[in-house]
Amino acid sequence: MSEIDLWEKYHYESKQTICVIGVLILATKLCKADGHFSVREETEILSTIPHEPGQRNTLKRIILEASNDPNPITHHALNLKKLLKNDHPDFLEFIIAVLYKLAHSDNLYSQNEDDDIREVSKIFGVKRDLSDNFKDLFSNLFLKFTNLIKKKTEKINA
Repeated sequence: MSEIDLWEKYHYESKQTICVIGVLILATKLCKADGHFSVREETEILSTIPHEPGQRNTLKRIILEASNDPNPITHHALNLKKLLKNDHPDFLEFIIAVLYKLAHSDNLYSQNEDDDIREVSKIFGVKRDLSDNFKDLFSNLFLKFTNLIKKKTEKINA
């Protein structure tokens, strides 16, 4: 029996939820690119994605699914780009910044991780050299993303 594609499995979710799932998948795939996936990397992923405490186990389950998924990171990047089209270039830059941050979180930045980030950047159309402006870019984009999630959560809870 073959595994169901993660994009097919979660296709019924809202666009916002699918975007978060896509980021989790890309982050997990990148962290596995150097041959191992550490608890530290999982913790870093979870600290990067804004979520309520009750959502933590769901996020960990998605990370586990992504870890076991046979598709390459480019498959998931293409699906996320198809979903977002060209509507959210800041969010796509944010994802690249997150990937760059995660690649350095275990103090092992491998050629495979670098290649994956370059491939995802190419798919997303992100041309910026993140190594020069990473800290400022990540801080600004993380703040924008966090504020967006808070606004959406407030609307849902209202």
